[in-house]
Amino acid sequence: MPRMDLGDVSIHFEQRGNGSPAYVFCHGLGGSGQGFEADDMDWYAARFRTVSWDNRGLGRSGQAAKYSLPLYAADLDRLLERLGIERAVVHGVSWGGVLVQRFAIDFPERCAAIVLDSTSSEVNIAASENWYLRGEVARKGAQAVAGREVRPAFAGHATVQEAPPPAAVRPEHLDSYVAQARATGALREHPLTPYLRSISCPALVVGGGRDTVAGAGGSVVIARNLPGARLEILQAAGHGVYRQAPEQFRALLLEFLAEHGLAPIG
Repeated sequence: MPRMDLGDVSIHFEQRGNGSPAYVFCHGLGGSGQGFEADDMDWYAARFRTVSWDNRGLGRSGQAAKYSLPLYAADLDRLLERLGIERAVVHGVSWGGVLVQRFAIDFPERCAAIVLDSTSSEVNIAASENWYLRGEVARKGAQAVAGREVRPAFAGHATVQEAPPPAAVRPEHLDSYVAQARATGALREHPLTPYLRSISCPALVVGGGRDTVAGAGGSVVIARNLPGARLEILQAAGHGVYRQAPEQFRALLLEFLAEHGLAPIG
């Protein structure tokens, strides 16, 4: 099991392929890279040096004393440094897209390009409450939302009460899961939107027209505020376009990278 000791935390990572540029996948809220590694990574590894990693306190990574959005981003910077990767195409889905925005703001020299999939740089009041309550449900169970009026954040949104119940969060993952849910909810009061203009690397922003988790509106907001971003909304796709519409997504990705002189070299 490959792990990188970063001092304050041990990070699990998987690495396959030898192509250039490097391609880094960042998973969603409370998740891990295992699904990507099992179902998708081989396609990317045939074209790129591909890295998948688990955030601190989640998946196969170790627990830590502290959790915050800047710390998750700093972990990725340190991991890439230890792996000898100076610059990479960094892909984040959902929460991973929030992390990648923070990473590109804090560590622009590491980003050859970014791919923001089914994510947002800000949330409205209803979305903030829903994300916060996801963490409370993980901590306390369904009683955390019993009897509460939880409003949808947008038309078609599956609220924390309406969405399928998540798998039980393992005790060792709870602190990180709650921290990520709260950090996403905090995008209402501390949006990343004002900082997007500082990002100068190429950016592909993709959203799903049938995304009931985050909606496509966040992708539109990002693209309007991120200079030169390419926006693609796949109307038939749900949350996580790379997984919901893999053939379309992969074609878009290769076209986008070729436009910016980053076509993979195997």
